[in-house]
Formats: sequence, C-alpha cells, structure tokens
Amino acid sequence: MSGDSIGSNNIDFEYWSILASTDPQKFEKLRRDKISAVIDRATSQRQQRLRGLQWKIDKIREQHKNSSTAACLAISELMWETFEHLAELLQSQAENGLPSPKPVISENIIPFPTKPRS
Repeated sequence: MSGDSIGSNNIDFEYWSILASTDPQKFEKLRRDKISAVIDRATSQRQQRLRGLQWKIDKIREQHKNSSTAACLAISELMWETFEHLAELLQSQAENGLPSPKPVISENIIPFPTKPRS
C-alpha cells in the first residue's frame, strides 16, 4: 500500500481507511507526520498560523473523540466561521472604499484554455 508515503501529495483513501480501523495508533502518528510535512512546506509566515489552526482542529477532535461525525461537524463550523469572518472583512473594506487585497500566488498554476467566444 502506498498511502503511507509522508512526502507524497497523493492520499490513498483506502490505505488510510484500513489503517484507521486496524491500527489507530499508527494512523494517528502518520496523520500527524503528514500534517507536519505539509505545514513545514508552507512559508515561515504561514507556519505559525497553520500550527495554531491544526492545534484547534486537534482539540476539537479530542473533544469529540467518541463521535467522528460530531468532530467533522465542529471542524466544518470552524471553517464556516472563518470564511464568514473573512467575507465580513472584505465587505467592510469595500464599504470604506479600500481596495480588496490582491492574492499573492506563489504556486505554479496551470491555466485552463478558454473557449473562443462565438
């Protein structure tokens, strides 16, 4: 099974699913290692924020350790709260005549071809 490759960007769902049910301790260790590897690849400015966010997620998972569904819902709620906060900030900037921040793109993005207009 190839899903335990820490440096890989691909996640083999079947491998992780089987591992979670057959060896939860190994699953948790590999999960933490995979997350750390992703955070370590981020810019130094973002690493602290990502570690803090992962800490929050881990605490939510701990709180709901008897129900993965409850943990998933609580993490989803955290995501939506963050999204709503960002939307409010952008709206506030627009209302005050401030320009919206332009995203800084540091990844290689493959452009999709556009359809010619008829």
